[in-house]
Amino acid sequence: MTSTATASFTVDKWEPQATDEFAGTELARVAIAKTFTGAVEGTSQVELLTANNATSRAYVGFERLEVAVDGRKGSFVLHHTAGEESGMTVTILPGSGTGELTGIAGKADIEIDGEDHRLTLTYSL
Repeated sequence: MTSTATASFTVDKWEPQATDEFAGTELARVAIAKTFTGAVEGTSQVELLTANNATSRAYVGFERLEVAVDGRKGSFVLHHTAGEESGMTVTILPGSGTGELTGIAGKADIEIDGEDHRLTLTYSL
């Protein structure tokens, strides 16, 4: 059975860790911390690798969530990929669930509208 859990989140930290430039493209590593409220309740730590130039932007990342999803406590990892042509995909890393979230599978959608940030998790357990 597939379920949907929606939460608002705040970005509590956005810290570039390292930057470099190669062939006109800025490469960066960024550390992010988030807090979630709603059907997903808890915190996360994100590590992103970004690439930006005059014509395109892309990133890959892993997000470690320590949360309760619809009241079930545990942790899991989200795998982020995004690019100008491919769009953004965020999937739950298979086998990463712990506690009451062991076996979780699915995907996440992230919406950002100005100051409003929303996560919609479509998952199965």
